[in-house]
Amino acid sequence: MGQQYSHLSSEERILIEKLHCERHLSIRRTAERIGRDKSTVSRELRRGLWFASNENGSYRPYRPKRL
Repeated sequence: MGQQYSHLSSEERILIEKLHCERHLSIRRTAERIGRDKSTVSRELRRGLWFASNENGSYRPYRPKRL
């Protein structure tokens, strides 16, 4: 009946940052390690790093660059 999609968890986002940005794994290898499609990892990296707010730890993917 179609494919089911789910949002990335904060743990997955942190793992993407560690694997790709710190360990310099390719997007494909990073996606394999976390069990997601390479396009999902690519979109997350293109969006930029995420920042949790100090108040409640919520996800803010589109934080203005001027801050």
